[in-house]
Amino acid sequence: MKMLKAHKKVILALAATVFAFLLGFALSEDGARPARSAILLPAEEDGKGEKGMIYVCPMVCIPPMEAPGKCPICGMDLVPVYRGTGDESGPPRIKLSPEAAKLAEIETVAVERKAVSARIRLFGQIDYDPAHIATVATFMPGVIDRIYVKRPGVFVRWGQPLFDISSTDLLETQKELIEAMKFVPSFYSFQSGIPHAARDMPIQDLAEIEKRLDGSPEKETALRKISAIRHKFSLLGLQKRDIDELMTKGEATGVATLYSYIYGQVIELNASEGTYVNRGATIFTIGDPRHIWARLDAYEVDYPWLRRNQEVTFETDAYPGESFTSKVVYIDPVFNSKTRTFRVGAICPDMGGKLKAGMLVRAYAHSQLSDEGKVHNGDELNGKLPLVIPSSAPLITGKRAVVYVRVPEEENLFEGREVTLGPKSESHYVVLSGLEEGDRVVKNGNFKIDSAVQILAKKSMLDIEGGHSAIAHHHHGGSELMHEDYQERRMKNLMTSEPAQKPAEQHMVVDKSQQEVENFRSMMSTGQRKTITRRKPGMYGDSAQ
Repeated sequence: MKMLKAHKKVILALAATVFAFLLGFALSEDGARPARSAILLPAEEDGKGEKGMIYVCPMVCIPPMEAPGKCPICGMDLVPVYRGTGDESGPPRIKLSPEAAKLAEIETVAVERKAVSARIRLFGQIDYDPAHIATVATFMPGVIDRIYVKRPGVFVRWGQPLFDISSTDLLETQKELIEAMKFVPSFYSFQSGIPHAARDMPIQDLAEIEKRLDGSPEKETALRKISAIRHKFSLLGLQKRDIDELMTKGEATGVATLYSYIYGQVIELNASEGTYVNRGATIFTIGDPRHIWARLDAYEVDYPWLRRNQEVTFETDAYPGESFTSKVVYIDPVFNSKTRTFRVGAICPDMGGKLKAGMLVRAYAHSQLSDEGKVHNGDELNGKLPLVIPSSAPLITGKRAVVYVRVPEEENLFEGREVTLGPKSESHYVVLSGLEEGDRVVKNGNFKIDSAVQILAKKSMLDIEGGHSAIAHHHHGGSELMHEDYQERRMKNLMTSEPAQKPAEQHMVVDKSQQEVENFRSMMSTGQRKTITRRKPGMYGDSAQ
């Protein structure tokens, strides 16, 4: 009886086990299938032939899913997109559901032709116009004997004496002139007997008259020498009245007076009395205060917006609330390699004398572009309005710019296009090619659309020619996708690399590594640790404390 009861218990236990196994198998028929929200399955077409919708993570943390929800990695809401939209060989297209478009805050705007202007900010200071700056230099080496204008800032008129220079070279030349005059004693007696208007006759005419009176060879030679010396003095800057005075007195002093030949203000005085100067040394620099300009610095990005004869307005702290108008007359053709700026000169006639050299100014230049991206005046833009898009519409990556255009007669269907951009204004880009007037481009939410395009493995803003990604995308918890050309190069490298080690050698290397690990473990377990040698304080000159 005991044996029978024991067998009954065993049979009941086996029956319960079989029943539990069958019940678990029946319940696991539905659960054994992977969840549709966890694995991306092929899209099933409905009766109308529309492609299926998938839900993707904006951060590409997980593969696309077929059910809405949140990303288990980053916690962001999955974005619904249509898969399989558009031709794979043509421009990338993607269709969003109305909910996805609303969630992504998609906004489109029409491409149009209109006048765009940019307000270019420039900074600089007031300076004298270089075209109205004169320098008074020495014509021969000597010593500054006397200075009549003592300090910079003094206004001088035309013909006002500036300084006297004493020179031994000048003394020798004056002596030559006086010696030549000894052969023509009647030269100045004749000139003093004629009317004043005839005294200003060229020396060649006077020599012709003297030649008619007496044609001796000595007088002809002396007259030619006098004419040459007078011409030399004129080229050196001596006034005619000083030359005539020298010839009248007949006394060589070796001193000459230099005069100002423009009206203006002394900018620089580079010598003092008693200073020895060489030939060509600049003593005075004089600028006309009626002709000034704003010397401005512009950045490299502002170069397309500036041109000559462009109007520029500027302000200065000396006259708050008052603006001055100037005109661009100079654009430096060379950029400053250190500051990456270039010089712009805007002339500003200041008849009232308000502006002084060295004043800091803030200038603004207003520019308009034509359809070719060139600067024009407002009256020149008739029929040449540029094609523009908002500055937030293009996705710019290096040399490329991509915009997403809404496909006509399709709801929430967007197509990516590569465009060529011109200069950028304050709020718009000039489009040179890639778009037509009337196209509707995405100005808000374009980056979200591009992210969805990348998830679908289509050409996006990060693709270069041939459809290869310009930037590697790192997926959280997943492996990177390799392109076919990369796989081919990888296979070639493996085939052309050195032959692999023999199996016996590989086993030897593995055994050796395992042996080193075992030795290290045994050493650590027995307490046989190597002593770490530490340097003594102060060994290398540091403090021993």
